[in-house]
Amino acid sequence: MSNQSDLTYQLPETLPTNPILVDLLPDFASQWLHDLTVTWSSLHESNDLEGLRRLGHTIKGSFMQFGFNDLAIVGKEIMVCAENDDWEGASQRVNGLRTAMETLASRVQPHS
Repeated sequence: MSNQSDLTYQLPETLPTNPILVDLLPDFASQWLHDLTVTWSSLHESNDLEGLRRLGHTIKGSFMQFGFNDLAIVGKEIMVCAENDDWEGASQRVNGLRTAMETLASRVQPHS
C-alpha cells in the first residue's frame, strides 16, 4: 500500500451549491488543513494507531457530507493503513489530502 511519493487527489470541478455547505466550505477547508497538519503530526509522533483510525473515519464521514466522495474514500484507506501499522501509506494519503485542502481553501476564500 506504500510507495515513495505522496498521492495526488483532485477536487470535483463543481463544488457544493447548497447555500449552507457553501457558507461552511471555508471553515471546512481551514479545519482540515489544521487537522491534516497538527493533528496528523501529533498522531504520527505518538504512534497512535487508534487515533489514526479515528482520523480516517472522520475524514470519510466529513468529506462525504460535503459531496467529496472520491476524497472520502481516502479516509477508508487511512483506516486500512492504521489497521496495518502503515504510517508511510497514511502519510502519503494525508499529504495528498492536505494539498487538496490547500486547493479548496484557495478556491473558496472570500474575495474582496
